[in-house]
Amino acid sequence: IHELSAFGEFGGVNPSITDSSTYTFLKSETMKELFESEIEGCFLYSRHWNPSNKYLSDAISALENSEASQITASGISAIACTILQICKQGDELISSRTIYGGTYALFKNILPRFGITVKFVDITNLNDVESEISENTKLIYCESISNPLLDISDLPALGDLAHSHNIKLVVDNTFSPMSVTPINLGADVVIHSMTKFINGTSDCVAGSISSTRSFISTLSDVNN
Repeated sequence: IHELSAFGEFGGVNPSITDSSTYTFLKSETMKELFESEIEGCFLYSRHWNPSNKYLSDAISALENSEASQITASGISAIACTILQICKQGDELISSRTIYGGTYALFKNILPRFGITVKFVDITNLNDVESEISENTKLIYCESISNPLLDISDLPALGDLAHSHNIKLVVDNTFSPMSVTPINLGADVVIHSMTKFINGTSDCVAGSISSTRSFISTLSDVNN
């Protein structure tokens, strides 16, 4: 992370905070090109990217050893964006039952409205997890260290199980940045509520999603 050399617009040791919603282009052709693909150093609309969250996403990717990351407005936003990118109506996911209360509420009360079924299991019992996998299962969801009960997920075993059934392992790593790197242990997608340990000073609400470059690209592709 410390190798990321970004400086503020006026030479500050911290990157500048950008508060613009849109960006200027000297040539209209550049804007057209940016609609089609990412251009280093060019920004179109801050809902997609801006210099501030792009720098932060690069730092999170370095932290989580991922190809790319996406910054979101909250941890729950990161979870919702991830689940809705992977699952559609009729799909199922398997989730640990000892997860953050806001996540549990999203899974139990909101996802069924979209036709997505959630099966809650004891994530520490691999036999229970495997017994719930069906042809409609798209992912296994867990927290590396659960909030607040501190259950520990066996990420390598869960990763092997998920991949043997051609499904994804999605891990919330909010409680264990730096001490656990889920992608190194078999996770496909790693989520943070950056409101907590990563921020550290209780003055920010934010989230992040880390994964392959192709998966992160689908999150901001307006055609996907």
